[in-house]
Amino acid sequence: MMRSYLLQVHRWLALLLTPLFLLITLTGMVLALKPVLADLSAPPYTGAVEVSQVQALLESASADGPVVAIERSATSGQWVIPALGEYRLSDGVRVGPSETSGGAFFDWIKDLHKDLLVDAGWLVEWATWAMLAIVVAGILLGWPKFKQSLLGWHQFLGVWLFPLVLLLPLTGILMTLHVARPDLGLQRGAEPTSLQQGLEQAAGEHNLSGLISARGFKSGSLLIETEEAMLVVSGDQVTPIDLSSNWPKMLHEGLWGGWVSGLFNMLVGMLVMGLTLTGFISWLRRRQAARISDIRSGAEVLIVFASQTGTAQGLAAATAATLEKSGIIADQGSIAAFPASKWHAYQQALVICSTTGEGELPDNARSWVSGIKARQLEGVSFSLLALGDRRYTHFCAGGQRLRTELIKAGAHERLTLHEVDGDPAVGWQQWLRQLAEYNNWNLQIGGMAVQRQRCEATLIERTRLDTPMGDDSPHSYSLTFAVPESTRFAPGDLFQFQPRPDAEPRTYSVGSDYETSPGKVRLTVGLLRYETEQGNEVLGLGSSELCLNWPLNESRSVELVAHPGFNPPQNSEHPMILVATGCGIAPFIGFLEARAATDRKGPVWLLFGNRHEKGDFLYGEQIKALKEQGVITNLDTVFSRDGGDQRYITERIEHRGDQLLEWINRGANLYICGRASTLGRGIDGVLMQLLQRKGASKAEAEAELARWVNEGIMHRDLFD
Repeated sequence: MMRSYLLQVHRWLALLLTPLFLLITLTGMVLALKPVLADLSAPPYTGAVEVSQVQALLESASADGPVVAIERSATSGQWVIPALGEYRLSDGVRVGPSETSGGAFFDWIKDLHKDLLVDAGWLVEWATWAMLAIVVAGILLGWPKFKQSLLGWHQFLGVWLFPLVLLLPLTGILMTLHVARPDLGLQRGAEPTSLQQGLEQAAGEHNLSGLISARGFKSGSLLIETEEAMLVVSGDQVTPIDLSSNWPKMLHEGLWGGWVSGLFNMLVGMLVMGLTLTGFISWLRRRQAARISDIRSGAEVLIVFASQTGTAQGLAAATAATLEKSGIIADQGSIAAFPASKWHAYQQALVICSTTGEGELPDNARSWVSGIKARQLEGVSFSLLALGDRRYTHFCAGGQRLRTELIKAGAHERLTLHEVDGDPAVGWQQWLRQLAEYNNWNLQIGGMAVQRQRCEATLIERTRLDTPMGDDSPHSYSLTFAVPESTRFAPGDLFQFQPRPDAEPRTYSVGSDYETSPGKVRLTVGLLRYETEQGNEVLGLGSSELCLNWPLNESRSVELVAHPGFNPPQNSEHPMILVATGCGIAPFIGFLEARAATDRKGPVWLLFGNRHEKGDFLYGEQIKALKEQGVITNLDTVFSRDGGDQRYITERIEHRGDQLLEWINRGANLYICGRASTLGRGIDGVLMQLLQRKGASKAEAEAELARWVNEGIMHRDLFD
């Protein structure tokens, strides 16, 4: 809870005060120029000064207007009275206008910096406290891992340059608290001291022959600067002050080392301004996430995809690229990124939809379909490419349902539904040719990346992972297959085979990576067992073939199917949250092994649930070793049959909700793998509760989950 609270303080204070922070920081950077210019300019005029002559000058100049200050010009050696002019000391004659490029400008900037020109010093002080709170909260939340992104640079600079970021707000606060400020000798209730009176009074106690300037100061006092000292005249008291002892002021204003310290403070100000801007822009990007898609000015065609494994997404990108080569401008992205109200802006929409589960729509299309209203797409025309596999009962059912919903909403179908069986490359090219003929487009249709690889797989190892704890204990196996070393695959890809000729293909998650385990595909399979009403035990066709019947060293034809929607991040420093129950750990063992093989490892949080720790902690020893090695930075396990307050992984997620949302807000990807009937049924409800607990309405929480799916923040691979 504390870290979540700090995150909210850090984020919302910064957002609320961004304009004020930028103004204060920018004016501070300008003020840091003052010691730079003073140190690099010509040395000031020196020489003995008769105080009586200065007093006479002040008296004669008062006829021209009010006199509030006098100083010796560093360029001409004459005496300058602001707003009145430049005077010769010997005879008090006005010889020119007052300088316009010196102290007056910096005085104006200083007033803007300290009180915003409207006596709002209290607001500046409050903002400085807020900036200090933001900096401290940021370091407590900071993730000392660099990733190549705007937010990554924000976090990296904030953490590793923390002392510099802290310098300006901390010294500003110390100044307001008068820490280390010398005694100024200010007398309460004393009458204001005029320039003539103050000079006369100070000259009686100190040598003013090296006079440089005199001006009104705090509480009606007078500040006198000579070549040797600084004096404050207040009431009947003259007090020498040593500004060099006021180290907060020296540090805050960059006065400790001439032009070097001034330049240093300018660079620190640039750092603070950079952090302010990168934080704000990162937030703005997240708020505009619904617009994340490829938007082009003047686009006539909309290309949207409804994808579960990433195949439809890849086809959408390839379609947009093909159209672009022929000069046809198209916007493209997830269907969730384009509300139905936006479809009217295009001459036509090209829709690419896959099927998941038992003939269901992909996740990123379900919420879109549920939100569409009757006749909302009146006047919109579309063509739909449906992806499927005829070996499954519900061939292209997802695309068929989406087509039905589009027509119900009033959209007009240009081309009849085009269904693709298996590898989509050929069917996609045929669809493009039909579109080209219908629209009179001159398209240069190329190929696309291989999505399916058929190869021979030889079972070379089969190991039982669980220790039986009773007759009803689930049987879990690790299986390793040898495939040609030229075969490319990644953790989370899919292994498909037909247990017998007339059966639908069975699909399992790959738990190895071709780069770390070339030519070896690992599966984790739970043997499906259930009883009929007559009490007869029935074994799952695919799982029993793999776990019991496939002989060792026997080769069979299989397909490896790319599943980019459930592969680990390409950047090995990208944070990951892995949620698995039972054999849902299958792809994540590959995720972890691939991460362990890299030099630069980002944080990984693994949450695993099963029945018994002693019997069902699949890959338990390997997982514990990866935790000790630092590959897994956070590990949570829950075992339902061992008792305890939290029996299921969803309960642990609810308990760790603030931390999980914090990880996601800091850029982590959330991967979920397990049975749809258990983990899949409960996970969305828990995530909805977490978001609503943070103040989101039900509709806002649903929209946020849809955004996670659309942006690739949340990835789900659920099975039964």
